[in-house]
Amino acid sequence: MPSLDFETERQRFLNYVNDNIELLRNAESSFSTLIKSLLATSAELSAATVTSRVKGREECINKFSRKYQSKLEEEKKEYEIRDYVTDLIGIRIVCLYEKNIQEIGKILVDNLCLIDSTDKSKLIEQTENTFGYKGLHLDLKLDATRDTMPEYFIYKDIYFEVQIRTIIQDAWSVLDHKIKYKKSIPLGLKRRINSLAALFETADREFYSIREETEKLEKITKEKINTNKDEEGAEILNVFHFEKIAEQYFPEFHFSSRKIDALVEEILKQKEITEADFEKLIKENITTVNQYKEFLKGEHVLTPYTIIRHSLYYGGKESFFRILYEYQRKTFDKWLEQQ
Repeated sequence: MPSLDFETERQRFLNYVNDNIELLRNAESSFSTLIKSLLATSAELSAATVTSRVKGREECINKFSRKYQSKLEEEKKEYEIRDYVTDLIGIRIVCLYEKNIQEIGKILVDNLCLIDSTDKSKLIEQTENTFGYKGLHLDLKLDATRDTMPEYFIYKDIYFEVQIRTIIQDAWSVLDHKIKYKKSIPLGLKRRINSLAALFETADREFYSIREETEKLEKITKEKINTNKDEEGAEILNVFHFEKIAEQYFPEFHFSSRKIDALVEEILKQKEITEADFEKLIKENITTVNQYKEFLKGEHVLTPYTIIRHSLYYGGKESFFRILYEYQRKTFDKWLEQQ
C-alpha cells in the first residue's frame, strides 16, 4: 500500500528491483531488440545507434526525491516510488540528423503505447539563458496488440523511457553532464556555455544541410549523365560521376561510398581525367577485361573495382600504369599478348 513514509517506500522500491532484476534485464533486451526492428524499416533510421540499460536503484530514488517527493509530502499524497520511475529501463537512440528525431518518435508512438513525452528542444528554445542538450524523451509501454503476445506478455506492465538525440546532441550531453544541474553559475560562464551550445546546434544543422546539398549534387549528376553527355564531359571526374557510371555496368553490385572515394582520389592522382574520358575508357575496354575475367575463372576473382582498374590500365597504360599492382599488370599483359 502507498504511504507517506519515505524510508518505507524507499525500501519497498529497492526490494522490487532486487526481486525483479532478471525480469527487468530481459525486458530491457526485448524492448531494445523491438526498437531496432522498427527502425530497420528505414535505411537512414536503421543507421541510428540503440543502447539500453537498467537504471541504478539509488539513481532512481534520487531522481524521485529531486522531482516529486517534496510536492507529494506537501500535498500529503501517499505514493509508491515505483509509480514515478518511468525510466527504470532506459533506451537511447542516437541518430544522424535532427529531422530523424521526430521521424523516429512517430514510428515509436505509432507502434507502442505513449505514456508521456518531453521535447527538450522546444523547452530550451522557449527559455532564455538556458543551456542543455536537446532531444526527445518518450515514456512508453507495450501497445495493446503486443502485450497479449506470448513473447511480450510478461513485460506488459513495465514502462520504459526512450531518449532520442542526434550524434551532436549526444556529444553535447556528455560534455554538459557536470554542469547541467548548476543553474546559479556566474553570468559570464553561462554566456560561454550558451555560445558553445549554439555552436553544437549550428554543427547539427550544417551536417544536415551538407547532406541535402550532396544529395542534390548527386541527382544533378545523374540527370546530366543520362541526358547531356557533352555538357558533362568538361567536368573532372568525381565520386558522383563514378558511382552513376559504374552502376550502369554493374547494376546488381553495391558500391561502398568509402571505397569509391578512395578509388577516385587514386585515379585523379595518376591523371586528371574528365567524366567523359573515364566513361569512354570503361566503355571501350570493359569487354576485353570481362573476357580476361572469364580466363581467370577458378584462379583469381575480379571484382567490379578491379574490372574498372583493368579497364583504365588497358585503355591508358602510360597514364594508369600504377592503377594495378605489379603482379596484376604482368598477368594481364601476358594474357593480352596471347590474344
